[in-house]
Amino acid sequence: MAGETRKLGPEPSPTDTASPALKAIDLGMPRPWRIALRIVQLQMQMIFDLEGTMIVGRAYPEKGFYPDIDLGAFNAGDLGVSREHLLIALEGDRVVIADNHSANGTRLNGEWLKPEQRYPVRNGDEITLGLMKLQIELLTNPFN
Repeated sequence: MAGETRKLGPEPSPTDTASPALKAIDLGMPRPWRIALRIVQLQMQMIFDLEGTMIVGRAYPEKGFYPDIDLGAFNAGDLGVSREHLLIALEGDRVVIADNHSANGTRLNGEWLKPEQRYPVRNGDEITLGLMKLQIELLTNPFN
């Protein structure tokens, strides 16, 4: 009949329809920080959600260790990145990093970090792990 919408397929089943149930985000739960680490030498980006403390380093499969953010595929071993090189964490409403007693140290915008001391990071900061340069981008701030 003219003016009617043509059906493209069968009616959706009840299991295919969206649920009206409330989700955590609907109840005012904060969203996680969304962060990008850009590997400067390769112009590649890794994007992840930060909800707690994460380890940045290289995997050690023989010992069953896999960091939260594994840089091993990006020549990290040759660039001096330790297996548990850096911690990225939340401290209140900000993102902080800490060198985790790495073999070759960590620099934030050219300044050496003291192991285990937490330093706040801002959008665009450069973090150097050994010889690997990373740029941090704070994509989503749940407090703004």
